[in-house]
Amino acid sequence: MKTPLLLSLAGVFVLVAACSGTDASIPGAVALKDAGSGPTATATSTSTSTAPTSTSTGTADAAPPVVPVATWTSRPTTSSGCGLPATSTDPMGQGNMGSVMVDGVTRTFVYYVPASYDPSKAYPLITLFHGIQATGEEMAQYIMMQVYSAPNAIVAFPDAANGYWDLTGATDLLFMDALSAQLESKLCINEQRTFSLGFSLGAYMANHFACNRPTLRAFVAADGGYPDTGACKAPVAALIYHRNEDDNEVIANGINARNQWLTNDSCGTTSTPFGDDGFQIGGDVSGPAGCVAYSGCATNAPVYWCDDLYVSPEGYKHDLRDVYRTPMWNWFNAF
Repeated sequence: MKTPLLLSLAGVFVLVAACSGTDASIPGAVALKDAGSGPTATATSTSTSTAPTSTSTGTADAAPPVVPVATWTSRPTTSSGCGLPATSTDPMGQGNMGSVMVDGVTRTFVYYVPASYDPSKAYPLITLFHGIQATGEEMAQYIMMQVYSAPNAIVAFPDAANGYWDLTGATDLLFMDALSAQLESKLCINEQRTFSLGFSLGAYMANHFACNRPTLRAFVAADGGYPDTGACKAPVAALIYHRNEDDNEVIANGINARNQWLTNDSCGTTSTPFGDDGFQIGGDVSGPAGCVAYSGCATNAPVYWCDDLYVSPEGYKHDLRDVYRTPMWNWFNAF
């Protein structure tokens, strides 16, 4: 269902690769800036200390035990906020402002709680990442996942520092840790059902987040690329979407992200058409088309690829079209 707000903001993130100005051809477009080709990640070296050697025997001390990687299966199904009185419901649908302190810096976000929120019910948490120099609130007005998922999820839209996500370090990973911990402490969240979605530069962040925080159950990267250079910590369910005609983030960036997740999730190279959750299969270029599921992936970590074949008569091509958004929520909700 399209709301008037969604109609007016359907092209809100459509901009030139130089990241300046707006697309004047889009009626009602908000003056936002967004990514062209995403930044190229540079490898960062990690200092690894050598275990001390014994002066008496000349042999190395035993290495410390390896700490298992935290994954969604190691998380509880209810958070500490379950059962607490509801203090942040949003009956008017305007969103709640939140903030956390990370490394001495206040970081902000907007989040939406169903008007029918029940503190005895554990809700999934969806975090959405905006494009360059946008805000979480603008992302909420654009993607409107709080509407598509209502009343079944808690949805958060964080703000990048100065409009840019940290794709090579841990700054924004720690931000996401703190954001999740705060919401889990005061709302009833199923920590085994946390999801993320990113658009454009936000898709780079979604890839970075999933690669380094496999506590995510599943994620969507839309019209962006893959910034990491090392191996991911564990398999994560991935849905990679790209507009075939995107002239801002070229489809090669999305294909690269897909291929990285096929490797990370140990998938095969064969695929079958994917038509579950409201995704359509082929033929109809006015709607979702070209979605496939890959075979042989790691347990609980499937990889899906959606090549959106829609040809835009309006002239803007860098977009996560609204016809995909309910299917994406349905895909999350199926986990």
